[in-house]
Amino acid sequence: MSPKLLPASSTDLLVEIAPDVERLFNRHLEAPRLWFPHEQIDWGQGESFNERPWSESDYPLSAGVRSSIYVNLLTEDNLPYYTTALSEHSPKGHPIRDWNNQWTMEENRHAMVMRDWVHVSRCIDPTLLEEGRRVQMRKGEVPHPDTFADMITYVSLQERATQIAHRNTGAKLPKDDKIGRNVLALIAGDETKHYLFYRDLALAGFAIDPSTMMIAAAKQVSAFAMPGTGIPAFTRHAVRISREGIYGLGQFLKDVLDPVLGMWDIEHLAGLSAEAEKARLNLETAVKKITETVERLTQKAAATAIL
Repeated sequence: MSPKLLPASSTDLLVEIAPDVERLFNRHLEAPRLWFPHEQIDWGQGESFNERPWSESDYPLSAGVRSSIYVNLLTEDNLPYYTTALSEHSPKGHPIRDWNNQWTMEENRHAMVMRDWVHVSRCIDPTLLEEGRRVQMRKGEVPHPDTFADMITYVSLQERATQIAHRNTGAKLPKDDKIGRNVLALIAGDETKHYLFYRDLALAGFAIDPSTMMIAAAKQVSAFAMPGTGIPAFTRHAVRISREGIYGLGQFLKDVLDPVLGMWDIEHLAGLSAEAEKARLNLETAVKKITETVERLTQKAAATAIL
């Protein structure tokens, strides 16, 4: 198989952004979050599923919170395929490859510690979880951004969205489940650091090649979907998660798009090509439509609550 040929603009951006990758990678390493999955779990709480089969009554939860734990964990399980997709834009000898390896190492423990907590706490049906993992990982379904600019733009949004999803899920757990809340807080903390790396790397990209980055931003915002689309019954779970107020279009607008696009100062970028100016208009239109949809859904929910 011949190597994937990158567009000239992507190649130029990769070369020019290398010092920023090194700078942000070093910043990441200077503030390590050293925690160990095996230390987060109270193993003495665990019981044999053979001796006592799982039941919903083991850990009472709403359907939305249970769906969120299920989707978030299976998304973390799919890490090898995300690593492969990011490696398509991480050539050997470039510091982004070293970052990708570090990111993979840190992300890997998320699925480990979540599954340990899930099994010990019995908050999720272990058979359903394993069946979902087998289906999802057999598919290996993940986004494959076309260019380096697309990649860093998409992952900025994705890491922020994942951080919000884990944080909000933890807040919905029973207050006496201190272990579960701590596990999800640790994961959300990691995702915060990963988000800051990609957000600021994209910001550096806008300084180097604003037109290429603007085109990528418009494309990724318009097509963005929460990770997990290969999960069985994903749409049903996504609806439950949204209704629970954990993650949906409202959170995507308020907690993802507003802070990310604000940091990139999309509105005031200068020196754009004609194609990039068109992309900015498309992006503004997309955000406006999302805003209108969120407002309409909010009004509908308020009216329903009154009835």
